[in-house]
Amino acid sequence: MVYTGKPSRGCGMCKSRRIKCDEGRPTCGNCRKSARECPGYPDEFDLVFRDENKAMAKKARKCPRAATSSCSTGASSSHTSPYLSPSPTFERSPEESSYPGEISFQITTTRSRTPSDLSQSQQILALPNYTTPPLPLDQTFDFEAFIWNLENAIPHTISLSPECEAVPFFFKNFITLPQQAESTRGYLEYLVPLYNRARPSSVLHLATTAVAMATCGQYPGRQQLLREAVSTYGKAIKKLNDDLKDPVLSKSDETVLAILMFSLYETIMSTDDTITAWGNHVDGAVALTKLRGMDQFNDPMSHAIFRAVRTMMITSCVQRSKPIDEFPGSKGWVGHGEISDENAANRLTLICIDLPNLRARANRLTTTPYDLTYESEAKQILDFAQMVDGNLEEWYFTLPPEWKHRIIGVVSSLVAPEDIALAEKWSGEQHVYHDVPLASIMNDYRVCRIFCRRVIMACVTWLSFSGSYADADRVWDKSIFVIQMMVDEISACVPFHMSYELQPLAKEMGQEQNAAEAFGGYSLVWPLYVAANAETVPQEQRDWLFGRLSVIGTKFGLSSAQVLVLARRHVLTCGPMFP
Repeated sequence: MVYTGKPSRGCGMCKSRRIKCDEGRPTCGNCRKSARECPGYPDEFDLVFRDENKAMAKKARKCPRAATSSCSTGASSSHTSPYLSPSPTFERSPEESSYPGEISFQITTTRSRTPSDLSQSQQILALPNYTTPPLPLDQTFDFEAFIWNLENAIPHTISLSPECEAVPFFFKNFITLPQQAESTRGYLEYLVPLYNRARPSSVLHLATTAVAMATCGQYPGRQQLLREAVSTYGKAIKKLNDDLKDPVLSKSDETVLAILMFSLYETIMSTDDTITAWGNHVDGAVALTKLRGMDQFNDPMSHAIFRAVRTMMITSCVQRSKPIDEFPGSKGWVGHGEISDENAANRLTLICIDLPNLRARANRLTTTPYDLTYESEAKQILDFAQMVDGNLEEWYFTLPPEWKHRIIGVVSSLVAPEDIALAEKWSGEQHVYHDVPLASIMNDYRVCRIFCRRVIMACVTWLSFSGSYADADRVWDKSIFVIQMMVDEISACVPFHMSYELQPLAKEMGQEQNAAEAFGGYSLVWPLYVAANAETVPQEQRDWLFGRLSVIGTKFGLSSAQVLVLARRHVLTCGPMFP
């Protein structure tokens, strides 16, 4: 770089007249006295970042072209060394980035690489080789050609590899969202610290990249990322198989979390084998968690992963009507400590931990004709379901006020039956929450209560054949009331989930609008699906709920099969769900 002196801040007229400018505003005093039009002052940006190419060229021309000593070695030593090439090189080493969204590039002017040099670095930007050939020793340096190369040889745009775009987008819009300590319950909350701790070649990095590209590939015009996602997923599965042979790696937090990420990948991609593959991944995470035993409770991160696997296990068992595996510990899946030590979100999970077995028992009983021999069994299931429903109601009343919804309006207008599927809002109160994850937990609570009440109603119907259950009418009416209240509250929060304007926290965090609405829409699919299948709800409201499901699928480019899979798998959240 050539020093061209202190830049002048005077106006253009004073510079051309070579006189000192008093820098008066809006016009300088010299121009005002001489009745000249003042052209104004240079921009501050131009004063700091000046084009010094002309000064460099002028200085280069002053050097004798035939000299090979002082000027040649000082101003441009490139013609004395056959290895120096003035072409910029963009480099990045994966180990240098400590955060998935942080991609640091080095821009340097380096010598030409030998094959051994190239093997020691990873160049992720596929740039053509624009380096000029080395100059012969007897040829002089052409400065004008050098400047032309700098201005024209480097392409105007740089194409990043798919993961360099997808992974930061995925973390920013789906992972690194603020969440209250009491509402933390899933596994995505722990992805950032474990991702940063793992090696770039680890199975967790590969699994995360596959999920990120699968998520971004759902956007219109980004379908090519889905092919990259499939390829990366295959590499991740191969790496997992290798890691499972290692007694240390197989029990690590990164490996268990990677398996949970595989289940999320299967949900997003929604292939023909999704249901089977999703269940197999959850079973694998459960098996490793049992293998890790009581030692995992000594580490806070491992304990958190244990809770996440526990929640996914409950989800999987309910979906497949499969009994929960026993955990090798004195307290079973309660783990270490007491239920009261858990945060509010995990307490909800523990309240529902026996519901998979309850569902299996209720299905076996209520699908058979009435038999006096099994009447006591029906009453036991009924009492247990009522107890769980009471615990859920008590859990709701112990929540802090900031967890509850706020009413922002009331819709009183009625929609014509033929337009009801396209209406954005259902009549009644309209609710908003602090954020979407919190609203999702509240909807999980409502789904659990709907499930409990449907089990109660099934048992009451079965017992009604004998007429021995005297309290049948009261229990039936209360169940209809609770289910309708839960469905109404789910309906009231639909606009909040699907509107960026109603999510101030998403705006504050800089979350991209489409991603924020997709996150809200995905987490709403399961509650909508359960509410729409509640047979005691009016048909018009059920039609509206199914219409919202269709809108979510259309808006985010999902097929009907994908919407159904999302409904059954609770994408991007990890909570208890029941059909």
